Amino acid sequence: MKIKPEPPERIYGWLDSQLSVARHYGGLKYQGVDYQIDYLSADEPLVRVDVLAREAKARKERAAHLNAEAKRLNMLAQRDLI
Repeated sequence: MKIKPEPPERIYGWLDSQLSVARHYGGLKYQGVDYQIDYLSADEPLVRVDVLAREAKARKERAAHLNAEAKRLNMLAQRDLI
């Protein structure tokens, strides 16, 4: 049985290739995997959809952690003022 190599997480330099059709649709399917344009990145690479979801989840968890830490520090500061 042949093992397929995993498709790349990001594709750079796609704007000047046959993959440039993704500009008109916001993404494409390459090697059986869905890719979307990462407009937030300066290079605007094509990124696998599962990678975008994983990164969004990590950002959300990080924001929640920072928010909880800020609340904890605020409570400590208020307690010291009383």
